[in-house]
Amino acid sequence: MFESYLEKAKQQFEAGKILFIKGYYNDALSRLYYAIRSIGVFLLGKPEKGKWQHSALMKKLVMEIDRKGILDLSREDRKLIKDFARIRKEADYELVEFPKEKVEVYIWLVERLLKEVENAKNDNKN
Repeated sequence: MFESYLEKAKQQFEAGKILFIKGYYNDALSRLYYAIRSIGVFLLGKPEKGKWQHSALMKKLVMEIDRKGILDLSREDRKLIKDFARIRKEADYELVEFPKEKVEVYIWLVERLLKEVENAKNDNKN
């Protein structure tokens, strides 16, 4: 089992990269989305009631990243994160094929975020 949602995010990220390498871009986007969702749950915890709504979690995640100063998000980064739930849904359920370049942008974003969250976690241990 996973030690934490951060560990789960790392595994989901790795799965997304493998799918990307194999050319399964929509499936890679889905795994990358769930990696960033797991990062969100790691940072924010579980909601007070019920479970996180996908788009609400993405919005709260952006606010938490800013509040904690984890990563200096550009306007484009913010838009990517806030749109991610919708894009994942399209990738999973619609007859749309996302291009390699779009997925590369999300790989880069999730990789940066994972690295900075891990650094922040380690800094808090010291």
